[in-house]
Amino acid sequence: MRYTGRGIPRLKKYMATSKLEVDALVPNHSAQPIKGELTFVDNTLDTTTRTIQLKATFSNTQGQLSSGEFVDVVLKLAQLSNAIVVPSQALQTGQNGQYVYVVKSDKTVAARPVKAGDTLGNETVINQGLQPGEQVVTDGQFNLAPGVSVAIKQ
Repeated sequence: MRYTGRGIPRLKKYMATSKLEVDALVPNHSAQPIKGELTFVDNTLDTTTRTIQLKATFSNTQGQLSSGEFVDVVLKLAQLSNAIVVPSQALQTGQNGQYVYVVKSDKTVAARPVKAGDTLGNETVINQGLQPGEQVVTDGQFNLAPGVSVAIKQ
């Protein structure tokens, strides 16, 4: 399997703390993913594709995988319990760092500094600055300032 070079430091960080789980998904097959683990990371970057090669090992006890077969793979770097996640578009960057607009009980907003963690797709983990259940603004932030009233759209 190949891995884009953007996350190599993160990959090495997670590899240092635990074994990394890899799921193989056979296309057009409804079976559960076949579980394996990452066993090798090539230290050579392919400059034409900006990828590195990774090797995963699967027990394949039921013979679901065949040599040379095409499969989709998912590499799990970490699993966060009780993480606070917001849509990435809620994050704003100002002179003092990243922040989000939080909707208060009176339907006004407050700018709240946050420390963002990993982003996956269009969601970002918030490591510090938000409590579970707080609402954040995801659209129209350029029209806001602390204390401005907002209307919540579903």
